[in-house]
Amino acid sequence: MKDRVKLNPGETLKQESHRSKGTMAETDIWTYAVLDLSGNKVGSVVHTDHTSIKGFNRTQSVEQRDANGKIVVDVTW
Repeated sequence: MKDRVKLNPGETLKQESHRSKGTMAETDIWTYAVLDLSGNKVGSVVHTDHTSIKGFNRTQSVEQRDANGKIVVDVTW
């Protein structure tokens, strides 16, 4: 997942939360803050990892937004 986000030099990711959803908790959702060198939040990332119950196919997605809410990255694999 970290190779899919676009971080400027010195920026880091800090996990803010994690939750599971679905009848068998087949979807995991992590939220991260994008922090600059001073520790200020300059963006956010949501990483979703879903494993289908039938067939066990796995789909992941990443949505990264800047501090203004503009989408920077939106990929699914």
